[in-house]
Order: sequence, then structure tokens, then C-alpha cells
Amino acid sequence: MKKTLRIYITLCFLLIAFDSFSQNSTEIKSDTLTKNIASEYFESERKVKIFIPKNYTTKKKYPVIYTLDGYGLFHITSSYAHYLMEYDIIPQSIVVSIYHNNRNYETNPNYGNDINVPVIDFLEGSEKLKNHLIKEVKPLIEEEFSTSKYSVLIGHSNTATFVNEMISEKENNFNSFIAITPDLLSDQIIFLKEYLNNNKSKISYFVSSGLKDDAFRLETGKELDTLFKNINGNFKGLFKSYDAGHLDLVPKSLNDALMFSFSEYRNFSNVHNLIIEPNFSIKEFINNIIENQSKTYSIESDLNEDDLFYLRDIVAKSKNKTLMKEILDISEQNGFYSKDHLYSDKAQSYEYAGFYEDALMNWKLQIENGYHENTFYFERPFQLLIQNLNRPNEGIELLEMAIKKYPKGELTFRYLIAETILENQLSKSKGLKNINFCITNFRTNKKFTLEDAKELKSRLAKK
Repeated sequence: MKKTLRIYITLCFLLIAFDSFSQNSTEIKSDTLTKNIASEYFESERKVKIFIPKNYTTKKKYPVIYTLDGYGLFHITSSYAHYLMEYDIIPQSIVVSIYHNNRNYETNPNYGNDINVPVIDFLEGSEKLKNHLIKEVKPLIEEEFSTSKYSVLIGHSNTATFVNEMISEKENNFNSFIAITPDLLSDQIIFLKEYLNNNKSKISYFVSSGLKDDAFRLETGKELDTLFKNINGNFKGLFKSYDAGHLDLVPKSLNDALMFSFSEYRNFSNVHNLIIEPNFSIKEFINNIIENQSKTYSIESDLNEDDLFYLRDIVAKSKNKTLMKEILDISEQNGFYSKDHLYSDKAQSYEYAGFYEDALMNWKLQIENGYHENTFYFERPFQLLIQNLNRPNEGIELLEMAIKKYPKGELTFRYLIAETILENQLSKSKGLKNINFCITNFRTNKKFTLEDAKELKSRLAKK
């Protein structure tokens, strides 16, 4: 009886809070549609709101994120999803929210108050909501929009309990579930455990609870956490608790929840373990990741530039020249290098990995075949020859060639030649010739001052 009273008070509070939440939310109007559906199950007109991602096209397939409690969850879910998509953290997705005409009736959890309805079944209103969602809303969205086969279902409070119960429904056709502070009986958790242990399909389930929320709800989260750790197979579950109450748990946990639902998207984290294996191929690894996320989310998937550069850095640290060449070839094939800077980008990658000869070769290719209208493209290979390869004569020869290739950098190049000659005890006359040019033709620059040049000449003369 005490639990039933608590539920009633919570429901009344939520109705007020959700209405306030909705009034204060900023809607992304340009990408939002509202549709009214004549529901056979509720025998009334029902409202759904739909968020369409930027650059939506029927040539692509989109996962769909469904939320219950549209008044409270549509704006925040579409906003969070919008920015996660903007930064390519989750794939481009459609967000659909169901609005309730009578939330108490439609979402009241089954706590066994009606002895004629087993606690593992929905009460009358929730049964209608289930049918409305699966047989009316989902088919409409799939008919009118270019959707993939992957869908997420989100609920908060009573609708979080509804989401939990949806997992084991035989009509269920969702792939991922997000329950923000559900409240379940022990029998319902036991039934879910039995279902998940026997289920073969791939399911992900995120549950959040607030440390300041109702004790029953926090306990439910902890029990589900224990359950998650003992389920094998294709199931993937995560429970997280937050320093939050009943309402602020939504913004505090929803971002984590959405990322968990799409956690296989752009997930290259296991490369650290695989890269040390013999015969590991970075190309095969990338192809497997793309194939897996395409299969999981039923979308076309491409390699992201940030991910490739992340993988390139890991490969560089592995000191494996074969893998480095492979990742650089993939970068080039995917057009991630500017045509003008192709070889210099490769050179810097080889240099970072400690493959100095390969770096030098690519610096020279940059000078011969690419853009080199800057002293940078000559100074870098010069420094490589001096500092890493200890070949000062070759460094000087490179700068003498640089004077012809890029006359605008002559002042810098001649100063570096003179400096190198002094530091390596080479031809005094050549050193003086170059530093005299710098003094006679001096102009303000970032490399040296006139006083620096005169001091260098004085040191050369004393050699």
C-alpha cells in the first residue's frame, strides 16, 4: 500500500514537472514534424513528434530513437542526439516521441494490485500503449521515412518500467533500450533474467538510477546491475548511478545512454590489444569495424578522418613500418591528405614513428612533386638530417638545392648553412661566404637578427 501511494504521488509530480519541462525547452523547429495518428487501440487521436537529422535523404537509412513521455523527453532527446550526430559520435538518426493522452492510465506499472493480471504482463492501458507503439507508430515511421532496422526505445520513471517490460514481449522489435530510473518487482527482474539467458538476439540495455531518487528505484538499478554481470551471449547491459534526483537524472544520464546504445559506432578501442598480434592488418581491422557497425545499425558506414588519424598515431607508437605504410596508404585512398601536402603529411607520420629514412624520402618527394612554397618544407628534412641522421654535409646540400627551388627563403637557408658549418667544423670559407650574404642582404626575419649574423661571422672567422 505504501509503495502504491508513493507511485501516485510521483505520478502527480511528474505530470506537473513534464509540463514545465516542455514549456521551457527550445525546439529545433526547422527539423521537427508533428503527426496525429488515429489510434485503433486507444480509439482516439494521438500525437507524435519527429526530429529529422540534418541533410536527411531517402538515399540513406537511419536508425530511429523512440521516446515515450514526449512532453518531457522529446526536446532533450532530439537536442542531445542532434549534437551527438553533429560530432559524429552516433550515426545520423531520426527521433520519434509518443505523447500520452492519459499518462497514468497508459503507463501505470503492474505491481500486482490486480490479481487477474500476472506481474509479468502489462495492465490494460500499457497493453494499449504497447500495441499503439509497435503496430501503429513504428509502421508509420518505417513507411514514411528511410529507416534502418535498428531502433532504440527510451523511457523515464513509469515509462522506464514500461521499457524494461518491453524487452521480454514477444512482439518486441527494438534493438536497444534505455530505462531512466525504472522501478521493478523482484519477480519482474527474475523473469527478465530468464528471458535474457534464453534469448539469442543482440540486445543492449542502459539503466540509470539517481542516488537522491526513491529508494525502490535505486534498488531496482542495483539489482539490474547484478543481473547484467551474469548474462552471457549477445546481451550488453550497463547500469550507472548519478548524484541526481528523479528529474535531473534525465539530463545527467541521457547522453551516456545514447552513446551506449550506439557504442559500436566508430569503436576502434580494441586496436590496442590486436595490434601486437602477428600478421595483424590495420586495413582488415578497419574493414571489420566498418562491416560490423554497418551490420549492427543497418546503415552505410564510412571511415571517419579523426578515427583514421587516431589509428595512425597508435600504429606510429607500435614502431611497425609495415602497418605504418598500410595506414598511410589507406589515408591517401580515402582522400584524407590534401593533394598539395600528401608527402609532407606522410613524412611527418614516418618521422613521428622514428622511421627517419622513410620520412626523408617523403620530404624530398614533397619538394619534387608537391607544394613547397615555404621554408618549412626544406627546414624539416634539413633538421632530420642534422639532428636524427647526423649527416650535416647532406643537410647543407639540401639547403643549397633549396636556394634554387625557393629563392624567397635564401636568407634563412644561408644562415642555417653557416651555422651548420660552424657546429660541425666544416669548410670555413663556405661558412663565411654564406654568413656574409646574410649580413649584406639582411632584412628582418623570424630566424635571426643582424647581431646574430655578425656574432656567427665572428665565431667562423676565429675557427
